[in-house]
Amino acid sequence: MKNLILNEKELRKKMIDLDIKTISELATKAGVSKPTIYEYINGKSPLSAAFIRLCDYLNVDPHEILIEAETTPTED
Repeated sequence: MKNLILNEKELRKKMIDLDIKTISELATKAGVSKPTIYEYINGKSPLSAAFIRLCDYLNVDPHEILIEAETTPTED
């Protein structure tokens, strides 16, 4: 099964383009909590209002910083 996750490399490029040096600075400027951004970086599906707010701040289409990742099925 495939899942959409944040492409950290693309996020970091956008941060550099905007002269944003830290996740804390990004969180403050984008109005998204630092823990939420770290959850996205660590593989949590970023399909939420906070993710859209982050993309709006970065002036990027969400599809530009999402990638597909394989997920392993969980056993019941």
